[in-house]
Amino acid sequence: MAKVKGKRGAAGGANSHIRARLDYLYNAANYLQSSATANQASSNSPDKMDVEPDAKPASARVVPQFPSCENVPVEQSTGTSAKSDADSLPHLPRVFISQMRGVSLKAQLRLPIETKRSYCKRCDTLLVPGLSCVQEIRNDSRGRKKPWADVRVIRCTTCGTEKRFPQTERRSQKLSERRKNFESKGEQNTAT
Repeated sequence: MAKVKGKRGAAGGANSHIRARLDYLYNAANYLQSSATANQASSNSPDKMDVEPDAKPASARVVPQFPSCENVPVEQSTGTSAKSDADSLPHLPRVFISQMRGVSLKAQLRLPIETKRSYCKRCDTLLVPGLSCVQEIRNDSRGRKKPWADVRVIRCTTCGTEKRFPQTERRSQKLSERRKNFESKGEQNTAT
């Protein structure tokens, strides 16, 4: 028997359940990432931290540490610990992003551009400017003379991977298109 195709009039199309799953995984990863950063910010309040004015960070690169099952205390494994689940599972958003990528690959569905650009393709970390990534505009032309050579570079602070996105307003026209436009403008000028 042939495959049953999705109805054209149906809301969402044939793969709406897969799209819903992808959206759920992405939203869950965003929520867990934001709650983890909120918990981290509240635990690092100025009255609890010892701040030295001359102290410099050792490195800009952050290496994630994953808890192992062998080192978990008994009260934490039973759920009676005072720590929240977001603190004990810092890599859970990365797992959700990894599952989202796997589902989209297996179902052969393309992710939206905004979604693809919001996580690191190497370590699956959600890229939040200032927290998990650093953004800058680079122009490698001599003296930054070529404004169309601007490139936005997003560097993941977890693994150091860089993503590069050209920042041109629009691509230049091909020679044939420029000639057509020139001829049409010439005809308009002679007619008036």
